[in-house]
Amino acid sequence: MEKKISEIEEFSNQNSSIRLLGYDPSSNKVGTVPLSAITSKTAYCGCRWKKAESKPEGEPFGDLTMLANLPSILGLGGYLVRNDHSRRKLSPNNHKQFATGGVAALDGSMGHYQWGWNIPWYYAHWEDDIYECEAISPAPIAGHWNYKIPVASMSCSGAAALDRTNLILVSFCKRTAQYRGGDNNPDNDAKWNTLFGKPVVSVAEDKLQQYAEKNGARWGASMYMMVFALGALTRIIFHNRNIQAPYKAALTAEGLRQGGLGNGIDYVIDDFGKQYATLDIDALAERGDATGVFSVTIPKGDGTNKTINNIPMFFGLKNWYQYIYMMMHGCAVQATSSKTLDVYALKKWTSSPVDTTGVSKFTKIGSIPATSASEASWLYSKRMNLDNMIAYPLEFGGSGSTYYYDGFYHPAITSGVRGLAAFCAASSGSDAGSCALRAGNGLSVSLVSCGAFLCEADEDWDTEAFYVA
Repeated sequence: MEKKISEIEEFSNQNSSIRLLGYDPSSNKVGTVPLSAITSKTAYCGCRWKKAESKPEGEPFGDLTMLANLPSILGLGGYLVRNDHSRRKLSPNNHKQFATGGVAALDGSMGHYQWGWNIPWYYAHWEDDIYECEAISPAPIAGHWNYKIPVASMSCSGAAALDRTNLILVSFCKRTAQYRGGDNNPDNDAKWNTLFGKPVVSVAEDKLQQYAEKNGARWGASMYMMVFALGALTRIIFHNRNIQAPYKAALTAEGLRQGGLGNGIDYVIDDFGKQYATLDIDALAERGDATGVFSVTIPKGDGTNKTINNIPMFFGLKNWYQYIYMMMHGCAVQATSSKTLDVYALKKWTSSPVDTTGVSKFTKIGSIPATSASEASWLYSKRMNLDNMIAYPLEFGGSGSTYYYDGFYHPAITSGVRGLAAFCAASSGSDAGSCALRAGNGLSVSLVSCGAFLCEADEDWDTEAFYVA
């Protein structure tokens, strides 16, 4: 049902004392500015793509000063988050320290090592005769249907670990057998390529959601709305639908990011006993909230080193795509006799447990087109659903270098429930990315290439849009 509200003035008036890091036009410098200086009925930043063109690169539009400072405005970066959702910002220069000073322990004693934002924000998408548009603002965007994104976070390392004694999904680094990563194989415990300190894989995906919920209300494993929010941020900040575009350190004349973050981490599975979990959870923590492509060098104990290259980092978030599949929770697809896939989702993430058994407790929100193929195969999306904070294909016909760029693995089946696994694994090549999905596995799949990120929200997360006049 349409809700017409005028929240912008209310938000600004109630928060007039809030000051955000941004561009101050009065001094022509970057510094702290009042929220009211960037909040108005037209204050938003975004990216738009010409509907007549197929290139993934878009055009920044709206308030470009806001866009240049959006990471600071939203507080993107590393946090230590406790089970009650209280959080402390980590230093933007080194995640082993707090922003306010002092040592920050990433071993769980001070909370989960998370990446996220520290204010709510709003997302809207629309189209006109020429463009498809996506926009973000710290206040509701007038004239459009808005989605509110609460303060939230996900594993800063891109993937989570498992307390194997108590069966709790965690986001911190402990190098003991209780938190052994990978598929729990102890063979390399004392070797350079140990699974100590690595993310968990090879655990039934439906169980990982249950293990995440043991942390408390609104904790989850790879909840679909978190995947969507991250994808929206990367598309708008890089004005590019292809996160795997080559990294460009140089900013545009307006001070904006461009390019992407590269293909993703090196395929080094063989060096770790055929394990996909190859990077320690606290790796690159000393880089803080950096953005770019990085390497990790591991001494092998024989005088030689193993270097893992091409690790993407987005304002401190590391290695989330083309590494380990993340089965999204709170959603699933039901195959039909025509090979279409009906998409079902949980409309509101609350303190109630999330169903992992099927689609009966979810709401149908749309369908993924059928495939003409007789067998499961990768397809490319030309148009994506952006409603209800879940991205899935509405039209195929793209390629590995056009439109949304990311692949969709269509099971080509006529019955059965399948999960939607996001981001892809290290063997996926150019299929991977912010909107990549695999619909080939059941909800309880357990594979060496599948894990989860731990995520949380500090209030109920409603995926219904509201209209702002």
